[in-house]
Amino acid sequence: MSTVQQELSTTNGMNTVAPAQHYSTIVKIIKAVGKDASNMTPTSVEIFSNGGQWYCQVRRGDQTTKPMGPYSKLQAERIQDARRMLIAKRGTANLVFE
Repeated sequence: MSTVQQELSTTNGMNTVAPAQHYSTIVKIIKAVGKDASNMTPTSVEIFSNGGQWYCQVRRGDQTTKPMGPYSKLQAERIQDARRMLIAKRGTANLVFE
């Protein structure tokens, strides 16, 4: 018996696994458009005061992130600058908006 026949005879009782399913082209295009659209929407990093405590949040269109804080005014300004730099570098695709 050849090795191919031996392999076939040993795998007769086993179920075959379905081939891996891949994303269709449409899904890939939708994901690409979604990433570009989220990075093209005007985005701002805002700080605001509430009862003497300062908070920082990101606004993209009508969406906002959960406010970070409370901070002192100086800390909020530093975080605002840092978040602006990160958004300029990475975009807003990884931010969670409410």
